Amino acid sequence: MTLSIPLFVLVSLVLRSAATCGNASDAVPFYEAHFDQPFTDNFYSTDPSQITAVVGSQGAAFVGTAARVFTSQELSTVPFFHLFDGTINDSFYTTSTFERDLALANGYVVGGPDTFIYPTQICGSIPFFRLYDSALTEHFYTTNAAVQASMLASGGWADEGVAGYVLDANVCA
Repeated sequence: MTLSIPLFVLVSLVLRSAATCGNASDAVPFYEAHFDQPFTDNFYSTDPSQITAVVGSQGAAFVGTAARVFTSQELSTVPFFHLFDGTINDSFYTTSTFERDLALANGYVVGGPDTFIYPTQICGSIPFFRLYDSALTEHFYTTNAAVQASMLASGGWADEGVAGYVLDANVCA
């Protein structure tokens, strides 16, 4: 038995996708740097000069490209707020205005320019998992489900779900 899909349905799906997705060619690398001494923090930025500065003068290690994100609002994207608490040295990222406001009320400050990501898994996006280690007061983000599972199995890390949906760092538009 063969399944045939009418051409108008296929055209409709293509048009819907183009009408609801951001332009993937506008997505840029979301770089990751990791601090290990004198504190632990994972820092993410679309700005190579920010990454170079923390790697060069502040002792962070360049990890690589965590994902691809947008630097301006695209169709169906929402702000991915970056907050930082200098007392506990934690970079926190969220799409939730409630979480953002709660973090601001608890000592976090706006950490830099926001990026934009998808709030749901659409347009070829993948989950950006968020984990938290209360002993380290550290958030960590990854698109790699195996890394997420390994960190959860190692103890200390708690699963905070999906922070949002990003484009794969290894797929070019």
